[in-house]
Amino acid sequence: MPMKENILFGEPLFRKLEEEKAGGKLMVAEVAPAVRVALGEMFGFEPGRNTMGKIVSLLRKLGFDYVVETPLGADIATYYEAMDVKERLEKGTGKYPIFNSCCIGWRTYAQAKHPELLKNITIIASPQMTMGAVARFYLAKKLGRKPGDISIVGIMPCTLKKNETDEKMKNGHRYVDYVVTTVELAQWAKGKGLDLARMEDGALSEIMPGSSRDGMVFGVSGGMSDAVLETMAGLMGEKTEVVDLDEDGAIRTKTVKIGKHELNIAVVQGFPNFEKIYDEIQSGKRYHMVEVMMCPYGCVGGPGQPPLALERVKERRAGLVRAGGESRSKTPLDSPGLKALMDEFLETMGRKKLEELIYFNR
Repeated sequence: MPMKENILFGEPLFRKLEEEKAGGKLMVAEVAPAVRVALGEMFGFEPGRNTMGKIVSLLRKLGFDYVVETPLGADIATYYEAMDVKERLEKGTGKYPIFNSCCIGWRTYAQAKHPELLKNITIIASPQMTMGAVARFYLAKKLGRKPGDISIVGIMPCTLKKNETDEKMKNGHRYVDYVVTTVELAQWAKGKGLDLARMEDGALSEIMPGSSRDGMVFGVSGGMSDAVLETMAGLMGEKTEVVDLDEDGAIRTKTVKIGKHELNIAVVQGFPNFEKIYDEIQSGKRYHMVEVMMCPYGCVGGPGQPPLALERVKERRAGLVRAGGESRSKTPLDSPGLKALMDEFLETMGRKKLEELIYFNR
């Protein structure tokens, strides 16, 4: 996928971020889930080690004023996505299958190879974009700043995520201003003489809540499907069996029953495997949701992560699932922090303004 000319890498990117800080911008880092189980590899830790606390401290040393987590954006996206699917099922409307938006590699592949499917990709923006937009406007409101005075920087496991900095909301603001990959973050830190291993554990900025377990496991293949299905069941007042679509397997299909509804789900890693599912769809197989991830095991194997043998990427996957299990909330519906954010901010602005923040500007 070609990169836009205005997207920065390496030293020019680091200099630009330092200039933004020196110029008075409020610097906000949002950290994707897969970064926490991979950055440590470049500082002597084993793959899968959750170094999130150390990453927070490292980012503060690099000049960030606030550190929040992209899984909160995943929680927000999950909630509204589940609401959308629930409404479709109850009204018997809408196009199926619904495809995920979280993987920019998949969105780009669909645009190039299957433009007829673009209308089936959820309108809810990716977790990075959702979190960036919400953080920009929420912090502006809380701190009495202008949204344009805030610089949102994604710390991402994927080089392609830099292209999301070229996307703008209908209000003219970018969802995210810059993206630093896992590898670039290590390079930036080392260039400043900073060692992740020597960092004390820091805490995320209290001004924005942490995420649920489901928001965390967006970083593994199948995690998004788990999250939406479990949240939708909760919205319907129903119980669903343990979905476990974030297990191993290049192609996973399952029929999940939620109340009176039976949903056929497919989870796919890699585009050749997607084509097999697409052949089934073309032949008449009905799927309600299809999650496609470009990379092996999901974002933990992303192209912005340290290079690692495929078998060891499994250790990152396992580490992220463990980290998610440490969350006090299972789904977005269980998260008191998200509920407070919705009551105070998201649900107070009116639907049109909300959609400006969390929907793609199509």
